[in-house]
Amino acid sequence: MLDTNVIILALVFGGKVRRLLNLMTELSWEVGASEYVDNEFKRILKEKWADRAEKIYSEYEKLNIIKFKSTDKILGDLRDKKDIPVLSDAIFNEVDVLLTGDKDFLESDIDTPLIISPTELLEFLNSREENF
Repeated sequence: MLDTNVIILALVFGGKVRRLLNLMTELSWEVGASEYVDNEFKRILKEKWADRAEKIYSEYEKLNIIKFKSTDKILGDLRDKKDIPVLSDAIFNEVDVLLTGDKDFLESDIDTPLIISPTELLEFLNSREENF
């Protein structure tokens, strides 16, 4: 499951995170974002990049990203309370990995789902490059 900041990095700024997102979809990994993350992404696009928001979101919709249901349940705790809906959605949907650049997630003691940054995932994939 993707966190909002990963989607923004990939689609607004491109670079390594965009290449990672492309690779994950090319490898037919089940890549998803919750309804909460999707709505947050749309809101931030409109606030910060209004002139390009529609085009960026259209590009996002063309990717093979599964839309997970969001839950109103609180299924975990984090230092930054505004991140709890993202964590709750990941737990609710029983995702294996939450891909995020958010320090509050990355420094948490959460075991499930596995929380990993795009950089860590890229390093892992590069170390196993012969398999890809």
